Amino acid sequence: MSFRKLKTIVVEDEEGIRKELVDALNEIVDIEVIGEADSVEEAYHLVKSTVADLLFLDIKLIGGTAFDLLAQLRKEGEKIPPVVVNTGFRDFEFAQRIHNEFGQEVIAILKKPFYEDWEKHQADIIETVYNRLQENRLSARPAGPRKLLPIKDGRQLYMVNPDDVVLVRTASKGEGKSRIVFEAGSIECHLSLAQLLEKLPPGFLQINRWEAINMDWVKLVDQSNREVYLRNGESLLIGGAFYRTICNYLGV
Repeated sequence: MSFRKLKTIVVEDEEGIRKELVDALNEIVDIEVIGEADSVEEAYHLVKSTVADLLFLDIKLIGGTAFDLLAQLRKEGEKIPPVVVNTGFRDFEFAQRIHNEFGQEVIAILKKPFYEDWEKHQADIIETVYNRLQENRLSARPAGPRKLLPIKDGRQLYMVNPDDVVLVRTASKGEGKSRIVFEAGSIECHLSLAQLLEKLPPGFLQINRWEAINMDWVKLVDQSNREVYLRNGESLLIGGAFYRTICNYLGV
């Protein structure tokens, strides 16, 4: 199975900037650009017809603005993916207005040129989108009895009891493999972390871009350092975007 990448749409009216942004996004192992647009009309139909995880959106577009696009999508009840607004200095105040009125959808505002502090921005954006996907998974899946999971590791087929799994983590970044960790030992499987979480019960929560834990194995949460300690002796850092979801799950 292929690695589950974040399907991304880029909407930008200047061709050169759009190409530069698309090229930069395609270099990120977590992202796959699946569509481009330069106008409000084209972007509207693209968002409606495409299931996307992320939308990079310029302020000024052919035929209107980013605000016109988002307002039209919301008015018609269309699902708006998490939005990253890409704006020049003169339009920053307008971008803030969009953020205020579409706070649920807009997760970041990038000032042009977007590549300033790009590595930090991309990590924060990707982490936020992964957490949104996790929140959707938790709300959509009712808790139920835990069944044995068939996990293939090479020529071996393991029947795994989710209760015995302490955590799962990305084994080879970008190759769609994960490592399932038990109290003693581990196995590798040819599923990405996202694909594996779709099979595991809702009590497995992603805590950063590369790791998810069985919440039944939590021993301590250090809120000052945002670190979780597990009963098998491991301690792991909780990513900023995932911290609120973990606290909500624990009721703290």
